[in-house]
This record gives sequence, C-alpha cells and structure tokens, in this order.
Amino acid sequence: MKKLIILAFLFGAFGLFAQNFNKSKFRSPVNARDIVVEKQSPLTTGVLPSTRMHRTLAGFKSTDIVNPIAIGQAGNAFGFAFMRTTFLWAVNDINSISFIHRMLNPPGTGYLAYDVSMDGGQTWSLDNQVYDPNLPEAYNGRYPQGLLYNPAGNTDPENAYFSYFAPTLDGSNAAGVDWGGYCWGTKKLATGSLPTQHNQTSENGFYQYLPSGFTLTQLGEAWVVDEENDGSSGDYEYTGNLIVGHGTWNGQDEDFDYTFDHLELEVNPEDAINDVKVAFAPDGMTGWICAMSDRIPALPYTSYHPILFKTEDGGQTWSDDPIEVQLGGEDGLEAVRDFISDEELVNFFDPEPVPPRDEIMYFMGFHIDMAVDAWGNPHITGVVAIASQDGSGWYHYEGIMAMFHIYTADQGETWQAYNLDYLTTFDAEYTGSSGSSISQYNRPQVATTEDGAIVFFSFLDTRIEGITDNNQPDIFFQDYSPEMTMHGEEVINVTEWSNAMWQARWGCMSHYVFAEVTDDGNYECTVPFVYEELTDEDISLPVQFWYIPDFQKSYIITSINDKESGPLVSLAQNFPNPFRDVTNFNINLLEASGVDVSVFNTAGQLVKKFDFGRLQNGPHQLTLNFDNLNEGVYFYTFNAGSSSYNGKMIVQ
Repeated sequence: MKKLIILAFLFGAFGLFAQNFNKSKFRSPVNARDIVVEKQSPLTTGVLPSTRMHRTLAGFKSTDIVNPIAIGQAGNAFGFAFMRTTFLWAVNDINSISFIHRMLNPPGTGYLAYDVSMDGGQTWSLDNQVYDPNLPEAYNGRYPQGLLYNPAGNTDPENAYFSYFAPTLDGSNAAGVDWGGYCWGTKKLATGSLPTQHNQTSENGFYQYLPSGFTLTQLGEAWVVDEENDGSSGDYEYTGNLIVGHGTWNGQDEDFDYTFDHLELEVNPEDAINDVKVAFAPDGMTGWICAMSDRIPALPYTSYHPILFKTEDGGQTWSDDPIEVQLGGEDGLEAVRDFISDEELVNFFDPEPVPPRDEIMYFMGFHIDMAVDAWGNPHITGVVAIASQDGSGWYHYEGIMAMFHIYTADQGETWQAYNLDYLTTFDAEYTGSSGSSISQYNRPQVATTEDGAIVFFSFLDTRIEGITDNNQPDIFFQDYSPEMTMHGEEVINVTEWSNAMWQARWGCMSHYVFAEVTDDGNYECTVPFVYEELTDEDISLPVQFWYIPDFQKSYIITSINDKESGPLVSLAQNFPNPFRDVTNFNINLLEASGVDVSVFNTAGQLVKKFDFGRLQNGPHQLTLNFDNLNEGVYFYTFNAGSSSYNGKMIVQ
C-alpha cells in the first residue's frame, strides 16, 4: 500500500510540474527578441558540412522523399532569420526562381547576393553579388529581401531582373543607434550585367527601421512596408506611422524608382507592431497591408490581431480606416473560439473555473504572412494562442496554440478562420560563438499560383517526442482552393525522411509557385522551398542554403458554388498604361468562354472592339493594337462569358 501511495504522489507531482512548466511558456505580446544587432565575429570562412546522412524508412519509396539541392552560402545565420519572408521568388512565365542572402567572409556579411535558376530550380548560378557596403555612402546590409522582375511580354530569363531591398546599419535613425538606412537595386540576369545600388538615410521626418514586407505586383510595381520606429530615446519607439515604399520601373535606367510615404496607424501606446506585410491580387490593383498589433479601443477578448488597409487603385490610395479582425468574443472567429479542447481549458485555468468560450482572450503572432487570391481577398497565416485575460501576455505550448488561416471571401466585410494544424513547439533560441542570439519561430508563409486560384501554406515545427523547443524543425504544408472553399485533406510533412528532416531551419516558401495549367483546367504545381544548414549548430559560423526542387502537388479544380465573377478569375489592368499604340491584358479563365473588349472615348462613342473568340480555360495574355489613336483617356468594357468589367486606359 505504501508503494502505491508513493507512486500516486509521484504521478501527481509530475502532473503539477508539467502544468507549471506549461504556464512558464508565457510571453509579452511585444516581440522584443526580434530586435538584435549581431556582434562582430572574427573573419572566418568556417568549414561547411560536405556530406549529410540520408535517413530512409523501410518500404518508403524514394520518389516520396524530396531531394534538396545545395545552393548559396552566407557568413552566418542572421540574415535569413526573423519575420521577413520574401527570400524566394518564382516566375512561371520564364521558369526561373531567385533566392537572396548575405555573403560569406570574405568579402563580408554586409554584402548581399542572389542565387538564380533559369530552368525551374534544377541548376543554379550562385552568389551573384548585388550590394557592396564599401561603396560611397553605403553601409553593411542586413535582413535582405529579393524577387524577380520580368518585363511584360518577355520570355527570355536573361532579360529579366533581380531586385532587392534591405535595411542598413548607417545609424541615421537617431544619434547613438544602429539602424536607419535603406538600400535597394537591380541586376539584369544576363551574363556580364552590372548591379545598380541605392542608399537612403533617415531624413525629412522619416525614421527608417527594418522593413518586413516586400512584394512585386503583376503589373511590375514594387512595394515595401516598414513600421516606423524613432530611436531618439535610446529605445526604438513606434511613431504611429507605417512607411510605405512604392517602386516603379524605369526602363531607361533599368531600375526601380522609389517614393516613400507615411500611412497612419495608431496603436495602443503600450503595444508595438510585431509584423507587417503587403500583397496584391493578380490584377495588380487590389492590394492589402496587414500589421499585427492592438489598438484603442481594444477589440473584445482580442490581443494582437490583424489590422488591414486596402487599396483598389493599385496603391494610389489606401482605406482611411483600418479593418480589424476580431479573434475572440461573441463576434470573433468561431474556429478560434472552439479550437482548444475542453480538457486543455480545464488544465489551463485550474484551479479557477473555465469561463465561457466567448469570454476567453486570444493572441496572434508574433509573425504572419499574407497573399491575395484571384478575387482580391487576402489570406493570412500565423500562430493563434490563448492569452492572459488582462492581455498582458500569451501562452505557447502544445494544445493551446495552432497555425491558423485567417481570410475573407467578401473583401473584408466578414472574416473566417481555419485551424491548419496544432503546433507542438513554438520557438528555439540559438546563441552563437560570437555571443549574439537569435530565435527560430514557426515561420508562417502563404503562397499562391500566379493566377491566384490556389493558396498554399507552410510552417516549421519540431515534432520529436520529448523536445519542447523548435530546434529540429521540419517544413509542414497545407493548401486551400478559394473557388471550392476547401482546404487540403491533410497537413503534409515536406521534409520527412529527406536530408532536411529535423534540420529545415528557417525554411521559407516562394510567394508564387511553379504551375502548369492543363487543357481541362487542372493544375500541376511545384512548390519551392529553401532552408539553411548550420555549421556545428553555431549561428555565427557560415551556413549552407538548400533548395527543395521536387515537392509537387496536383489539383483538380471543380467549382461547387457560383461566384459573381462568373468564368473570369482575374483581370489585370492593361499594361503598359499609359501606352502609345499597343497594350496588353492578363486574364485567367476558370472555364472556356467568349472574350471581347470594347473601347470608348469620353463621349461614350465606341472607338474599337476586339473580339478574341472563344478561349480555353486558364491564363491568357491579350494584345490590343491601336493605330493613330488620339492622346487622352479612354474607357473599356471587358466581357468574358457572363463576366463584365469596366476600366480606364490612357493613350499618350
């Protein structure tokens, strides 16, 4: 009897320990751990691993296992960490993909470079330098983001351009601080081309910080977004503004010309902004900016949450009032209110009684990602977890946190949520031999096909028994069809049994995927990923990047509900616009239909009609040729089956 009592006591003590351990997984809502300036380490090239042990499972086919390809290298792990997500960028039309990273020592980790493949990720040109911190008025580059710009109508990868944007350590934000500079530039992919380079300090009332949103519309316009933080007090304090940068292509200089504006977003002064992203629909006109923070007055039972601005005119104007997504409470998201089991809630609130589900506080963050589908609706992904009832923090342990898909199907009028998967771990902290530390989180990411018909999600998690930190992650994948309003049947472990298994650190996904659309409207997709391999588990030593070229998915798109858009999934604004004699439209059809375009002058008189006949489903580029059309404003009506769209074009 005595042994039974002791055994019962031990089990009870273990349960109490587990509960106390879980309650220790508590964080402030403000993610201060992402604000780091790495300490300088001695100049070293390190020794990168040359071979890897390949794990196999008896009876498991090799065709089910991804086969990573070694690509570029960097002098340490820092540039690939934190909340930025635009590292990898695929362009379907030219079967090309790029990846940006910092460089090895030598020449130094303040240099930036890109890797590029022009055959769908099979072979690569590596470590192409695009930024030199030793040029006049230049400083060390950090946390770069990069993408590919393909001029309209181009089919030759060598005539495309790599473009980047990054913060620099120029100290211009305020006296005594490190941050404040921006750098950007482009480089044509053709052999022998030279990169452009621009450096900009904080001035004229702008306090430049660490941009975390960077994208390129399918009209060829670049957008960058930053949370403006003033370092004058010695601590970086949010000013109440976002910095929004807009890059337009300068064909003569073969470069992007940027302008920067403030976008006011007041948040709770006790809080900050943990992340901010920008993304556009395939038409290049409907775009969204999403910031993660908290405002006054606070939403019921909602801590940090998505706060969005919308544009319908290609970014010329943004909505005056932000759109907030309420997580908890009676008017919150049902899937959020219901995702934690009754048992977990009892354990969490013990010894207090469990409140009603619509009186429980929730938090989203630290990091998110966003993409916009063919219908102009944003899709956001990130970790949702239970928060303290007073909003002073949140908890992250298995059972009370999950990776969520937050989205709207009606341009932000109403919002929905879907639990992509429960998470086992949240983060892991690494301290390098230089003394600097960084954390690895779940890195939520969203991608789409270029036509916006399918949405993809990826995230990192360590799912090894007995491990509670996210220090041996795999890449996990889920998908969603807006047309069918359906998520995939299962979450897939992309890296299981591959060389990347348990080692896909800071794994990222391309914003666009490679996709072939068959004659019957089905999709054959290859989803690109990159992760980094540490040397001796030391973040201060050189890292090796690995590209996953062969994660493939097939989709049969069957419409199960009628959308107002009819057969037309997306219609991009004509480009170029303004134009002289020739302009183009990019469209995507979910079903075969007749297509025509009628052009009118300002008096309403029909100037010309273009009849393209019956086109098959899938993407098309339509060319409109005009001869001797007078300069001025014209209006068009675009018809595709039962769909009809009106727009404006300018002849100059």
